[in-house]
Amino acid sequence: MEKIIAGRHQNLGENLKQYIYNELDKIESEYKKLTSARVVLDHQKNLFYTEVILHGKNISIEAKSKELSQRKSIDNALEKTDKQLRKFLSKLKDKHIHRKDKSRELVEE
Repeated sequence: MEKIIAGRHQNLGENLKQYIYNELDKIESEYKKLTSARVVLDHQKNLFYTEVILHGKNISIEAKSKELSQRKSIDNALEKTDKQLRKFLSKLKDKHIHRKDKSRELVEE
């Protein structure tokens, strides 16, 4: 998976980049078909903005967060992304289960 981490109006330290890479690795382990992840960090006045965009096969997820703390902003955006990804995966599994159940009912009749 291609991982792009960018900062607007700020320089990103290696510790922060490594933290984001580790969190993205956790997300990637859940869904292998992700092709790219983009994390954009921004700082305006007193607020830190984080935007996470994931692209993959038949999936596009975007999450944004703004907080007073940079780490909290990153965590919230990644948490939203993870939640959206889990919801997407559960919908896929539900659809497959229903298809199998319907085919079993037809066979049993």
